[in-house]
Amino acid sequence: MKKIWIALTAVALSACNEMEELNSSSDFVVTGYNETDVDSRTAFDTPKTNTIPFLWSAGDYIWLGGTKSDAISSECQIAQFKFKDSQATVGTGHVFYNMTANNKNAHVLSTQTADGNLGNDGDFGYATLDEFGSFCLKHKTAYLWFDTTAKDAGMPKLTSITVEAGGVNIAGKQTYNYQNDQWGASVTDGSSSITLEFANGHTLLSSNSGVMAAMVCLPAKISGKTLTITYTFADGSTFTETKNPTKDLASGATSRIKTQIQKSDLVKEPSYELRVLTFEDKDAKFEEYFLDYADFYSGRDITTWSDLIDSPQYSGPLMYGNDGMDAMYYWYDEGNTELYHMFPDNYSYCYWGGGHAISNYWGAGYTDEDRNKHIAKYYGEDYVSQWEGNDSMLGWFNLQLMTPVAPHSGSNFAVHYGYKDFYSFIENLPELSFYDGEPRVIDHMYVTNTNYTLNQLYNGVKSEEGNSFGGNWTGLTDDAWLKIVAQGFDDVDADAYAEPISEVEFYLVKGMNVVTDWQKWDLSGLGPVAKVRFNFLYSDEMGGSYGFTIPGYFAYDDIAVRFEK
Repeated sequence: MKKIWIALTAVALSACNEMEELNSSSDFVVTGYNETDVDSRTAFDTPKTNTIPFLWSAGDYIWLGGTKSDAISSECQIAQFKFKDSQATVGTGHVFYNMTANNKNAHVLSTQTADGNLGNDGDFGYATLDEFGSFCLKHKTAYLWFDTTAKDAGMPKLTSITVEAGGVNIAGKQTYNYQNDQWGASVTDGSSSITLEFANGHTLLSSNSGVMAAMVCLPAKISGKTLTITYTFADGSTFTETKNPTKDLASGATSRIKTQIQKSDLVKEPSYELRVLTFEDKDAKFEEYFLDYADFYSGRDITTWSDLIDSPQYSGPLMYGNDGMDAMYYWYDEGNTELYHMFPDNYSYCYWGGGHAISNYWGAGYTDEDRNKHIAKYYGEDYVSQWEGNDSMLGWFNLQLMTPVAPHSGSNFAVHYGYKDFYSFIENLPELSFYDGEPRVIDHMYVTNTNYTLNQLYNGVKSEEGNSFGGNWTGLTDDAWLKIVAQGFDDVDADAYAEPISEVEFYLVKGMNVVTDWQKWDLSGLGPVAKVRFNFLYSDEMGGSYGFTIPGYFAYDDIAVRFEK
């Protein structure tokens, strides 16, 4: 390859034979070199304090005026660039390092590859030829240098780093005006986010001897903004940090982001989405249905969750039916969690046989005085007098759907009633099932005690004077305990005597510690199940001649189900 020197202008060519040689040549070469040990190279070399030298990379090419050179074949410190059309470049001295666009029109990519070749990502530089046909490149884009290390051994491989610049464009197409050394005011196809990908994954080390990775950015005013940086790993886990830069991304400048990551920092992106049954009317997706009853005494069109709230709470038409025996109350979260519930058949479909009723009844307090206040609110003042002077149990069953705190979210929630023990006539426990029979993981729900249950826990249980309901419960002790048990089944048609495949528990009472607010109950330990049954277990002193002495209620809200992505 013949080396020919060209000058900045045709006037500077002093010898005719040089001009003739230039014009007759089918190609010529210009040389880019490193003059300052910092400015003229195009891939990061070994860092020097907080600056990083550049190296020419294999595949690099330049534009001389409006003509593109051939790419060089190997990494080097001094590069020679060959042009095949010499006529097009005579009299032109403007050199642009630009591999992703044309001439002075730069294009920084929003998805970059951590292969060490910054040119492929949009690195942009400018130079003028000297009298020897050589140039020293000045980089005009900005750079983020990631000095990322691992605190622990055995970290998964890093697969990408994403930087979000708070809405400021750091990638896109922008024009460089070499006459005044400024970038154009507008960015097209702009992006405030850049993702740097590691094609084969990168193993983080405890320290870096060189540049682990670098990102090309458009110069941008980011001081005062918040940079959000997300590191993604091969196992799907992520680590996210924020930075608040005090300096802007400047032309030719490198900003160092030094981060150490440990295993405990990683957050695993779930492979599922959570769908939540809130019991709120705004979230109802099910199709309208008619809640029918065997004697056709009453029925109701159900269009929202609130349509399922019975009034009064005790012996209402929805939960007890006309004669208190034949109500078939059910609900279905169609199009969302797919959870379905119907009162179990325990000699009838009444709430006294168990079930999950929708409620919006709540009010603070569970003393006898509170009972009278709540009864007056929901039944009227005249109804209060028949309970005054009686023991604490009387009257509370009229408030069986109440919680002492507001719903966990919104206005509505559900109240479970029912238990099964050695003494119970109950055969079928209340259950939640997936209507389509597909096993899924129920992630969690929020639970709390009801006012009725709390009153009996603290005050003891008597149904009338001299009758302790077959038990000896006089109030909480340090040895008392009460818990809910959820039993999982893989067959949606499993009968009352089927063995569960899994169980998880939640304590409503531990000694003198009693749940009086909403608590998250993790149900994921059940694994994928087609349905779940709920029961109570209790300490000996809560039982009597007829089994469980405490009212078997708990409330729940915001039950979340996992759906695989």
